[in-house]
Amino acid sequence: MTENNARQPSLSGNAGRDAAEQPRVLIVDDEAAILFAYRRLIEGSGYVVDACETLVEAVEHIMTYPYFAVITDLRLTGSDAADGLAVLTYVRARQPGAKVIVMTGHDGEETTRAARALDASFYFKKPLEPSVILEALRHLREDEKAGDQRVAA
Repeated sequence: MTENNARQPSLSGNAGRDAAEQPRVLIVDDEAAILFAYRRLIEGSGYVVDACETLVEAVEHIMTYPYFAVITDLRLTGSDAADGLAVLTYVRARQPGAKVIVMTGHDGEETTRAARALDASFYFKKPLEPSVILEALRHLREDEKAGDQRVAA
């Protein structure tokens, strides 16, 4: 199940707002239930959301849209933790200003170090409450706005 905002109508009440004004978020996870739940929650908070299940789809999205944030699972189906790190690496190369939130059900010191070395904004262990993701996005938006105000002053 791949969901793409370019083809799917918004599930939130934000459809009437100018999408250019809304920050865009990409969710990469191989669990359909997580994609659905996070998409609904994040859209309801005023973001444009794209969701995909594979590294290939994530790369296509990153090449197509500018993202405020990318939320990625570290391990996608059939991978060995390389997919989530590959998403993070690709985001850093193509959209260095994008924030990245990494989540994983498989914690390991090596992958944690790799995610930090690639400058992940947040690193969470699954399972986690969806509200944790919203709080992380809120924190990242506040940091961005504060930075914009410092530059303008």
